Amino acid sequence: MSTSSRRRQRGATLLIGMIMLVVLTLLVLFAIRSGNTNLRIAGNMQTQAEVGAAAQQAIEQVIEQIKLPTTDISQIKAQTVTVPVGNTTYNVAVKAMGNKCLMEIPVLNSALNPSNANDVPCFESPDEDKVILSDNTLSSKPSACKTQQWEIEAGVTDTATGANVSQVQGITVRVPATTTCL
Repeated sequence: MSTSSRRRQRGATLLIGMIMLVVLTLLVLFAIRSGNTNLRIAGNMQTQAEVGAAAQQAIEQVIEQIKLPTTDISQIKAQTVTVPVGNTTYNVAVKAMGNKCLMEIPVLNSALNPSNANDVPCFESPDEDKVILSDNTLSSKPSACKTQQWEIEAGVTDTATGANVSQVQGITVRVPATTTCL
């Protein structure tokens, strides 16, 4: 082999080596970029889960405020509930519930248990003769209570990441029959 052909081969080897180095560098850059994107996605999902947990916890705190049968649920005002989740504290806006009553159903005396302390206030009359019939069954007339279904809505935004969650939870409560469903 002549020296001229060896020089060309050395040049070709150098050129192929440089191309392979560029391709390998591009693959490494793609892997790093892909890893960073996946890390961001995982971080966003974690933040979204934390914000959702904060909204749920705020709803639970509002539900704990409801003392039935004395609390008129429609009177629960809009409020901001501070909820710590992990290392972050979120301010969750809970909407007023005055217009969130979905439906109401009368509770029949026959569905009540006279030995259950929670059912006793619902009997239509303290005079049990009107409620308990002669065959020892309960009257099927509506009682002094009814069941209402309400929605509670909470929203929260993480100021650092912009994650935003609006969560709605339904609750069913037994209320005095005089409580209106607006």
